[in-house]
Amino acid sequence: MKKIYTLIGAALLVGTSLAQSVNRLYEFSATEKYAPNAITTINNRIQLNQDRVDYYSEDFDSGFNGWVNDIQTGPAGFELTNSGHANSGSNTFIIPSLASSTNTQWVVLDSDDLNNSYSTSEEATLTSAVIDLSASTGQFVAIEFEQFFAEWQPTETEDHCYIAVTTDGSNWTEIEINEGVGRDARPNPELVSWDISNYIAGAESTVQFRFRWEGAWNYGWQIDNIKVVDIPEKDLSITRTWRGYDTQGITYSQVPQAHATEFVIGAVVKNLGHLAQTNVTFDYEITLAGMIVDSGTATDVVSLLNAESDTILHSTGFTPSTLGDYEITWTVSSTEGDDNLANDVVVDNHFKLTDYIFATDYNESTVEPTLQYPNQLGESYFGNLLYFQTADVISGIDFKVVDNPNIVGEEILIEIFGIDTNSAANPEWQYLTNTTIEYTITNEDLGNFVSVAIPGGLQVDPTKLYLAAVGYYSIPVNPIFERQGDIGWGYLQGFIIGTDGALAGAAFFDRKAPMVRVRVNEGEVGVQENIISEGISIYPNPANSKINVELTYSNSENTQVKIMDITGKIVLTKNLGTVTGTETVSVSLEGLSNGVYFVEVASSTSKEVKKFVKK
Repeated sequence: MKKIYTLIGAALLVGTSLAQSVNRLYEFSATEKYAPNAITTINNRIQLNQDRVDYYSEDFDSGFNGWVNDIQTGPAGFELTNSGHANSGSNTFIIPSLASSTNTQWVVLDSDDLNNSYSTSEEATLTSAVIDLSASTGQFVAIEFEQFFAEWQPTETEDHCYIAVTTDGSNWTEIEINEGVGRDARPNPELVSWDISNYIAGAESTVQFRFRWEGAWNYGWQIDNIKVVDIPEKDLSITRTWRGYDTQGITYSQVPQAHATEFVIGAVVKNLGHLAQTNVTFDYEITLAGMIVDSGTATDVVSLLNAESDTILHSTGFTPSTLGDYEITWTVSSTEGDDNLANDVVVDNHFKLTDYIFATDYNESTVEPTLQYPNQLGESYFGNLLYFQTADVISGIDFKVVDNPNIVGEEILIEIFGIDTNSAANPEWQYLTNTTIEYTITNEDLGNFVSVAIPGGLQVDPTKLYLAAVGYYSIPVNPIFERQGDIGWGYLQGFIIGTDGALAGAAFFDRKAPMVRVRVNEGEVGVQENIISEGISIYPNPANSKINVELTYSNSENTQVKIMDITGKIVLTKNLGTVTGTETVSVSLEGLSNGVYFVEVASSTSKEVKKFVKK
């Protein structure tokens, strides 16, 4: 029975919020503002020079150690913590603890926990004692620290995070970070690095640092592992990459052959060195089975000052056509060169051209359970967004469940939703399945993919956006579905969650992909037996006025070619008699409307079916 619930719109929710007791390393989307002085660490892609010198460090594990907390205005100040932000039981948006590399104790400014009015101004500082950095004289140095910051309303001008440096205790050089970053998809932890070489030169023995907060009833700022380290003179790094980017911002790990699109690839390039870099771009190679199928240099060229980053996108003109696993390699370059080549190259081997599977997950290494909204019970749906490049039929949904015996017997709901993004300013999601498909978890399902057919298949329109989703209604809440991978970027990335009743819809935007896959045109006509190895091939596909059917048989009698529509209705029949060896038959498509069809080649001993699209 279909339960009543509210489905939240794609532009509002494309991720999941997690229960307070579950710690997550949240990652970012492309809409995140890149702080001009921040190094964002994603999947350990930034490999800083391991031979560099630490001139100062503080992890707050044994207290403030000379750092002084002052409150200038309002009730909020910097405090020591081992648990992070205080999330009340009524919170619909959960702020995770800082994923510190030394998690014994760190510093938090928790404005949100004070329940004060948004109109109440706050200002607080955390200031170090005088630090002797004379050992760094003549070197390029930076102050670095780990942080997690999330703000309530990034469009507001009242919320500011600053770091500052002085060598005389009076004249401070201050910069702002975290401006306009919001609360969604923040890195945790984020490594911030600020080149201070020019500000302390000649007075390295009398250095002080200051963190300053200005805001009102915000979430909070968490800080740990403050260091002063040397940095290279020239060092570029690729901190983030995209592959298969389109205007909808969906990145797939598996795509059916009929739905392949041009590879548009991108990278966020960061200048980690002291000197400015010019003519920054990247070279790329795309390989299949170890063979280069495309290569070139991005046409975008940028210039980067110290600690600046920029996004470079490039349309390759290459559309994959051969089934198999593809690998893309990015290599950053510039006019000035690079003293540290270890972080110049990124490889992505997570794309496969398939017969009939759409997927975003990688299905490798560590996976994470997906939970419902924190502190809320009721129905939730998790799934992936799909744009079809041509008319097709969804024949089934595959989803992976966690290895948790508590979920045996849970009723899983399978739904497909659609939305016409061009129909109105605020289009609404519609049910496309005639009835909710239900599935009950068994012991054999735990830790595995479950495959559920869509009865009769569902024909899709390439002009619409689809959501293939699985859901559940669980009290108490149990983690059920797994997630992993990288769903790309853009405002339509990821998956949508619905809840029942009037529960609030607030969650992190999250790049971790739910492990929900879609099968297209796999088994709709029920032909499973006697499929022969010699087989058939058809081309072109998609087709316009005709298709060519190439048959390769050792020997066949009374061979017949049939064209069927998606309902199985025969629309054309051609008798070929005996076929020996390879024979190509041309079949006219005149009079057939655009859409999905099947070619069935049958003899007295065998039968085989292939799908094609007329457009």
